[in-house]
Amino acid sequence: MGNTHLTRRGYFIFKEKVLRLFSAAGLFVLIFIIWSSSTVIVSAQSDEETKNNLRAQLQDVQQKIAEYQDNINEIKKNQKTLEREVSILDKQTEKQKLQIQEVNLSLREVEGEITVKSKEMIGLEKELEEKKILLNASLRKTQEYDQVGWINIFLSSGSISDFFGQVRYFQNLQNDINSFILNIDSLRQNLRDQKENLEDKRSDIIQLKNLNSLQKLSLDQKKEEKRSLLNQTKGEEKLFQANISKSKKDIALIKQQLFTLESVGVSMSFEEAAEKAKFAGAKAGIRPAFLLAIFQVESRLGTYVGGGSWKQDMKPAERPLFQQITSKLGLDPDAMPVSKKPWYGWGGAMGAAQFIPSTWLAFEAQISSLTGHNPPSPWNIEDAFIGSALKLSSNGAGSKLWKDEHKAVAKYLAGSNYKKNVAQSYANSVMDWADYYQGQIDAILGMNTNGKGT
Repeated sequence: MGNTHLTRRGYFIFKEKVLRLFSAAGLFVLIFIIWSSSTVIVSAQSDEETKNNLRAQLQDVQQKIAEYQDNINEIKKNQKTLEREVSILDKQTEKQKLQIQEVNLSLREVEGEITVKSKEMIGLEKELEEKKILLNASLRKTQEYDQVGWINIFLSSGSISDFFGQVRYFQNLQNDINSFILNIDSLRQNLRDQKENLEDKRSDIIQLKNLNSLQKLSLDQKKEEKRSLLNQTKGEEKLFQANISKSKKDIALIKQQLFTLESVGVSMSFEEAAEKAKFAGAKAGIRPAFLLAIFQVESRLGTYVGGGSWKQDMKPAERPLFQQITSKLGLDPDAMPVSKKPWYGWGGAMGAAQFIPSTWLAFEAQISSLTGHNPPSPWNIEDAFIGSALKLSSNGAGSKLWKDEHKAVAKYLAGSNYKKNVAQSYANSVMDWADYYQGQIDAILGMNTNGKGT
């Protein structure tokens, strides 16, 4: 009888300690949760304010870029004078400064989103660890209670409501934790999806940084054009009119300058490149200068082009299609260059046009009918030009209007996500190069206008 009394008394003391422990722990957890929640809320508000501010700045810059482009298009309609040419170069320079600012703002926005996602992922992992700790603690206490015996707990309780209160407490705690554990798979999948989204954002960062260097290069080019124009004319209209047409020497230099697609190792004279672009443009109904610009920008952005292996770098679903293409061409798939897989996604794009196998096969029949190559090859420059021209035309570039070409080239990069900032910046860069190449082509053809891309 005495032993029983001691057991009950001992357990009663133990129970009180456990309840105090849980009460203290519960209070600590509650304080911690409130503090964490308030910190997260403040942090989320701060992140959201920063994001909104960046978006407002970006929207303002993009609106100004559009206004500059409208001004440029309007000025181009006027008679060609020195004042007109200087005005165009000035506005193009200002537009390009804004485009560099646009890329920098987009870069900050993407980096900000990555920071937010990283915090969310850390929070999810932390919550998972906390739930595991709570579950283990709950299981240990339940085991201790089982060892003492629930009858003894009931008998030692001050009241029936006290006993059932303890039971409900543990049931609710375990139900909450078990619910979380049961949802671990979906939580982990959500985490994986967030990580994949993060990799896409990092991909955007790489492209934005590369686009930034392209914009700066184009800006320097515009400044040099203005300096050269003013040096040649001494700022006098009569000298400008006397030199308005390119000399035979100038045209010969333009024809002989190299058109190099750096990432795929293709180099040819500008005249030859213009002829290929003219052929492809005529077949698909797009501007040759626009097509040349696509290849130039793609080449300069294509850091990983040609250094990969189809077995390792190509998306598994694309591999049988790649084998189908190389088999029809009688080529060894292991010997054919494809783009290397970057750390943020899949590679496996083919040739100068950088089409993945499924995209190439979608246009293969059309390419063959226009070039006469049966089957056409992604590694043949003429087939690549035609393939790109067809894709751009299917995106709406056939109108040859600036706004339609801009949209078409944004889709060329990002598909249905063409409104993304990185796609818009990419399109701006392409359109700047298209203007440059249009001037070169016009000089060769002896034209005094800037083509139809206005």
